[in-house]
Amino acid sequence: MLDDGIFLEAGGELIVLEQHDYATEDVLQRVLATHPGVLAGSSTAGGAARLLLIGREVRIPVEEDGSGNLRIDHLFLDAQGVPVLVEVKRASDTRTRREVVAQMLDYAANAVKHLPLQWLHDRLEETAAHGEEDIDDLLARLSPEQSAEELWRDVEANLRAGRIRMLIVADRLPDSLVRIIEFLNEQMNPAEVLGVELRRYAGGEHTVYVPRVLGRTAAAESAKTRTPLEGQQWDRESFLAAAQERCTPAEVALVHRLLDEAESHGSRVAWGKGATPRLNAWYAFGEQQARVWVLNVNTGKSSTRPWLKFHFDALSSRLSAEQVERTASLLEGVPVLAERIRDARRRNWQAEPAVHLPEVVGDAAAVDAIFRALDALRAADGDVPSPTSGA
Repeated sequence: MLDDGIFLEAGGELIVLEQHDYATEDVLQRVLATHPGVLAGSSTAGGAARLLLIGREVRIPVEEDGSGNLRIDHLFLDAQGVPVLVEVKRASDTRTRREVVAQMLDYAANAVKHLPLQWLHDRLEETAAHGEEDIDDLLARLSPEQSAEELWRDVEANLRAGRIRMLIVADRLPDSLVRIIEFLNEQMNPAEVLGVELRRYAGGEHTVYVPRVLGRTAAAESAKTRTPLEGQQWDRESFLAAAQERCTPAEVALVHRLLDEAESHGSRVAWGKGATPRLNAWYAFGEQQARVWVLNVNTGKSSTRPWLKFHFDALSSRLSAEQVERTASLLEGVPVLAERIRDARRRNWQAEPAVHLPEVVGDAAAVDAIFRALDALRAADGDVPSPTSGA
């Protein structure tokens, strides 16, 4: 009986997959570069578990002028624009202890300080050209809900805030290294350091990779999510107070106008609970209700912005195709929303296009387009087809 194996049923046969070490470190590195999903699924926190390879054997600058010779095995971006630095070591490498931790912290410190956006963009262009792919297509697959410009802004904000993820990857990680990783991850915020064991099992024509993330302890998770506002139930008064504190005067004016719209014409306003002030605007369509839009004024940190999101997935189950299209066409009058609306249309409206308030407050025509779209929704209330699904 195998102590460590996987039994795969295929074609009516039971195939035994036994664990095999990686022949070389380069073999393990090529697996990660070709199949980054084996890391994303186990190590990427929050949102979509996707990673985009910026490059292999990437030189990390150590000086303001971009000079230096530190090299990281892999550099990725996740769907939230967080840079992910990966150092790969096989268990047989005796350096997988203090030296690799010091090496990773050296990479991270210099990445936060010296990685300009243009440098990252250039590295990604090189990787895309090598794979004969288009850089915009790569970015769209990484974060379908955002434009490339928005994603790069998130990358810049994350670097400025020190929000990066460091992964030490090996086929096996010694307990002594795991203890160091856990300690560092519990102390570091917002940066994150994790270990990933990536076991390889093979049998016949089949190969299976099994990731196991280490370092994301309960204490670490608590430290990274703790906030003075955690668990707060928002209401009208606290929401507007937070908006006044966190938004510009023009943004506050738009927040008030949106809230008035929800209270005057919506069926109900549902206030969020948690660290960021959020309101959910529900509208009635016949005898059914649907959450149509969400307004969030975010955390107040320089790296975050208030945003407005439209739930076309809910609208498409309440309105006719013609009514959904009328609303979408009006929202296409908001320049920064136009491409996101077109993407939602391509996805048969199973999408939630969003816009940051700073992107529209200076454009009176864009703001007007938002409220004309909401007017069109109210007009649709009297002529609603039978709903196809629940709220």
